[in-house]
Amino acid sequence: MFVEIDVTGSAVALLGAKERTSRVARKYAAGQTLQVEDASHLADLAPVSLAVVCVGEQDAATRDEWARSVRQHLPGALLTFDAEQPAPASGMVFLIGAGPGKAGYMTARALEALAESDVVLIDHLAPAADIASWAPGAEIIDVGKVPGKHKVPQRDIDRLMIEKAHAGLKVARVKGGDPYVFGRGTEELYVCEREGIDVEVISGVTSSIAVPASAKVPMTLRKVGHMFTVVSGHSELADAELDHLAGFIKLGGTVSLLMGVRTLPHTVAGLLARGVEGQMPLATFENVYREGERVTFSTLAKAGTDLADIKAPAITVIGRVVDAGEPADEAAACRRDALLAQALSEGRAART
Repeated sequence: MFVEIDVTGSAVALLGAKERTSRVARKYAAGQTLQVEDASHLADLAPVSLAVVCVGEQDAATRDEWARSVRQHLPGALLTFDAEQPAPASGMVFLIGAGPGKAGYMTARALEALAESDVVLIDHLAPAADIASWAPGAEIIDVGKVPGKHKVPQRDIDRLMIEKAHAGLKVARVKGGDPYVFGRGTEELYVCEREGIDVEVISGVTSSIAVPASAKVPMTLRKVGHMFTVVSGHSELADAELDHLAGFIKLGGTVSLLMGVRTLPHTVAGLLARGVEGQMPLATFENVYREGERVTFSTLAKAGTDLADIKAPAITVIGRVVDAGEPADEAAACRRDALLAQALSEGRAART
């Protein structure tokens, strides 16, 4: 006989070894779950509505011992059993891209993987506030990195993934944006594969495109910009890289610069020195989809002043398409109208 029990808001005691209770917890996520490994602690629990003994059917003696303890110490609790099978010999890892930080940008497959995960290793730019509801019952470990401060070194993140997966758990490694766009996804994939651990890569909406789009800034525009590139500004660009980037922008290309707050003055000076016009539009998107969100439109010539106080995380876009974005004032609205008129009129001419 099967009975469906509504545990919403109720206290649910999960009794047994932590390995088992952690895997069972997601079934009772609607309640307030308490994991108990030692029967001597039952007497200290607040009123409990449901007690779930998480012990395999083959261990009848342990099941009976837990049942006696529940009847003695939790006389008002409904008693049931969950014989969840032990974890397999080896677990797996999901490398998940969480998009630009807004819950709605998570893919359906990412949410499915989180729902079945036992452990979640979460980065600084992932939507942390929503993870607990997406991964009910999972152990959530913050391994986030901010510029100059690594809460957990990369080697320790690798070790955590391997240890948890070898313990038979499903591990979700959640990164902001896409794991294969400056996310060290390939490095973590190789670490797992060397250990014989299965990995599924789940792409995310890359912040390099989605963040500018929040202010209506495109990466391409017909007859204005037909190519774009994504650049890491974590380290100062070399002379050869600046040469290439300056030529790219002059030809109508768009640059989306990630992790480039600290090195932005060097990048801007390098482009100006290589003949990119000072009036080239530029916009910086700071803390988009988070508290303190700010978008600043400027030009290369004025960037030193207009962007002097920006802080990470921020993305900077350089190129003529920036003028197609959401106008900040009347002058910007005029530039946008002129740019769109150019794109539309030349598009019509090409079709005649």
